[in-house]
Amino acid sequence: MSRRLIDAAILLLLVAVLVLHWRAASTLLHGSLESDQSKHYTSGVMVYDYLRSGLGSNPVRFAEDFEVRYPLVAIGQWPPMYYAIQGVYYFLVGPSIWAAQVLSAVMAVVFALLIFFSIRATAGRQIALIATIVFLATPLVQIAAWEVMSDLLTGLFLFLAILAFARLLDEPGNWKAALSFALYSVAAIVSKGSAWALVPFVILAPLLSRRARFFRGRWFWGAGLAVVLVGSPFFLLTKRAGIGYHANLAHVLSPAVGLGRRAEMLHVLLSFAPVLLLAVGVFGLGIALDQRWRRRNQSSETTLALVAAAWVLSQLLFLFILPLTWEPRVLMPALAPLAVLTAQCMVWLQRALREKPMLATAAPVVLGAILVASSGPAILLRAVGYRQAAAAMPYPPDGALILIATGKDGGEGALITERLSHGRGHRDVILRGSHVLADIDAAKHETPFFHSAEAVRSYLLSMPVRFVVLASPPFDYTYQSLIESAVTGDPQDFHLIATLPVEEQPDGPKSEVRIYENPAGREHHPDVVHTRLGSYAGGRQLEYHWR
Repeated sequence: MSRRLIDAAILLLLVAVLVLHWRAASTLLHGSLESDQSKHYTSGVMVYDYLRSGLGSNPVRFAEDFEVRYPLVAIGQWPPMYYAIQGVYYFLVGPSIWAAQVLSAVMAVVFALLIFFSIRATAGRQIALIATIVFLATPLVQIAAWEVMSDLLTGLFLFLAILAFARLLDEPGNWKAALSFALYSVAAIVSKGSAWALVPFVILAPLLSRRARFFRGRWFWGAGLAVVLVGSPFFLLTKRAGIGYHANLAHVLSPAVGLGRRAEMLHVLLSFAPVLLLAVGVFGLGIALDQRWRRRNQSSETTLALVAAAWVLSQLLFLFILPLTWEPRVLMPALAPLAVLTAQCMVWLQRALREKPMLATAAPVVLGAILVASSGPAILLRAVGYRQAAAAMPYPPDGALILIATGKDGGEGALITERLSHGRGHRDVILRGSHVLADIDAAKHETPFFHSAEAVRSYLLSMPVRFVVLASPPFDYTYQSLIESAVTGDPQDFHLIATLPVEEQPDGPKSEVRIYENPAGREHHPDVVHTRLGSYAGGRQLEYHWR
């Protein structure tokens, strides 16, 4: 009977997690992509289009043409692994936003299975299942499983690298483990630059797990050299080309970003997991340290726990030294190691209660239930109304020339990705007002290119632009006011065809977008379209020859 109760309790935990994920899915699948999500999606579709129709042509030129038409390409700002996987995957299901979100869910399932099997080998099926459920219940995973982001993929490759490194520490002559570590490390690094936290990790992990002799091993140096040689060229080349990650390293490392700001950043980042889960992780580290350093326990289970803890500490150290982001999701790769440390606690509980079998079996379930309850539902944000706004403009076979000027937080990315997702031929050319009418730097300061509504009007009519999408006032920038005066000055040219509400849910302000059409743009396209990247991207000029 007790075993049945335990199985029922585990089933309830699993159901609770499924409910949380269903809530996230039902919310996020009905929203549009904004911010980094829109860039990740657009970059993946660009790779798909290149594999489908541009293979053999100059990939840089193809990417620049695509950037003119759908100005959100982010290869260079981020490494290409995630986009390559998206591009191949789209041949199976098509390049829709929904498909990209489902890909994230598939990655979450694969990640969870990897955690389960890696823990089951040493802790048993019950503890492995509970630790995996705890991982899935964390708010970051609830969100990441349905967002178009690369963090899950990076975490998956990093966890594989951590598992290989733990094997290599226990078996210094295992060349297969060394090769696996190098391959998975490179895959993680070319998924996201934050994976370079592997540098402090390969130093801390042998020390923490009492394997300092490993530093003298040939496979340590061989694997490390391979990772640096294969993983670094992309970052060096994009930096040289001026399309790398927009970070002022001199400022980041300067005294201006002092200990106070770094401590504040770490405080924000530590919200990547519930406080109780972090506490259990620290307790798990204490148990593993006691087992290895005091009791001389040399088991692979203890090694894995110490290596997992080394990754969490290394990533925090890396971000403390290089505070490039304040977003907790960058610590997604630390959640799987936390699940390993949670399993370590559960094993300790079972051993401490071994004289009371029923309690020993129930204790991990109770701890898992408490951790799931402490996670609770994630705070879900979604942009609504932009899908309807994109659909209000027809999709002609040869594409439409569209100018979007919705301001700082007005959904430019959402509108671009909706047009890209639903336009079958990907033939639109979409101009961003913040690129062609003004320069907006990284601090959101504006340098207008036009100083009168008549000049803007001449620019729009000379191409001619078919659709203009404008946010409702108050405007963020001067160029938006000029556009409004330009398109409302003479109703013979631009006609208001739609006014649609848009909203950032659950607490964002309600606003609207207005769509104007110039009938002259229905039949005529410019031979060449020019655009400009922002000053934060070097201010390069790009052009697209319409064909």
